[in-house]
Amino acid sequence: MNARYLLWISAPLALSAGVLWLSAQEPKADPKGAVEGIKVAELANQLQAREKQVAQKEAELRQTEQRLTTLQAALDKDRIDLAAREKAVQDALAKLENLKVRPVIDPQIIRTYEAMDPASGAPAMKELAGQNLDVAVALLAGMTPKKAAKLMDQLALLDAKLAGKLSERVGLSKPKDPAA
Repeated sequence: MNARYLLWISAPLALSAGVLWLSAQEPKADPKGAVEGIKVAELANQLQAREKQVAQKEAELRQTEQRLTTLQAALDKDRIDLAAREKAVQDALAKLENLKVRPVIDPQIIRTYEAMDPASGAPAMKELAGQNLDVAVALLAGMTPKKAAKLMDQLALLDAKLAGKLSERVGLSKPKDPAA
């Protein structure tokens, strides 16, 4: 046999024997490698635990955001309702104030009603109150108390309810500012 053939056959056999011999040896424990392996495993576990905590916090934050959004919508709706109610109250107050203010009546008409006989002035006042209660209130309020009392006395005989209503409105009303 040729030396070359011998080399080609013996080299792989030697390598195989070396590999078998190395694999049969007990592995030496590298203290650094072992510690690093434990650290990596611990860090991986800690990282997973932290990721779970973060995911849980994110879920809680999403739920809180949803609740806040719902509450914000309810607050906005309540704010709109409150604004509408406030406007309604303001309108009602303005209307009430307008009812309390009597219109300005021409003094000539007041003198005419004062000059009338109370028995004939009462039906005229009843008719006027039926057409425009505010004018009747302003007319009575403009009369002298003595003449208005005689007219109201006769009006009470015709329609006590109307006389009471006129008295109430005269008492609650105030003269309209002529400068306005």
